[in-house]
Amino acid sequence: MTHEQDREALRNIQRIFEQAVENNDIEQIRAHSDPNFSYVSFTDRAFPSFDAFQQQWQTTREKMVGSGSFNTQLNPEPSLFIDDIAVCHGNSNNHMVNNAGEAFEFTSNWTVIFKRTAGEWKVLRAHNSLNPFSNPMLNQAIKKSTMKLGLASFITGGILCSLVTYLILR
Repeated sequence: MTHEQDREALRNIQRIFEQAVENNDIEQIRAHSDPNFSYVSFTDRAFPSFDAFQQQWQTTREKMVGSGSFNTQLNPEPSLFIDDIAVCHGNSNNHMVNNAGEAFEFTSNWTVIFKRTAGEWKVLRAHNSLNPFSNPMLNQAIKKSTMKLGLASFITGGILCSLVTYLILR
């Protein structure tokens, strides 16, 4: 296989992954995963197998997306080929709509190591990361928490002022 044929095979896996994410059917990726597959997520958690990754994918998807939607577009940089290993990396444009209908746009960086086995490229190791300081879901959660805390403080302050006034004037 030439490097151009290898790149096309990897682009095909990319398309399958993007479709699997959009359809919430990560099982589509299993056939393209090496038996020694492992993954490190944007939460800095390592998953030692495809099954562990898939279970966490469903848990995270339910918690963050629920009945909303999520899709990603991978933007790969040129791959590095070393014998039967391909090192791929790039960024992705992600769009998520959660249960409440709130839309979030964010980017992430990723690296995937492929291993060619019996003439087919398989995902051996994958890593995904987000910038914690520009994470729109985290920023939204902090904003909501701050608003709730501010409202609770305002109400508590009002009650305390009323109580002190009552005690002084009685």
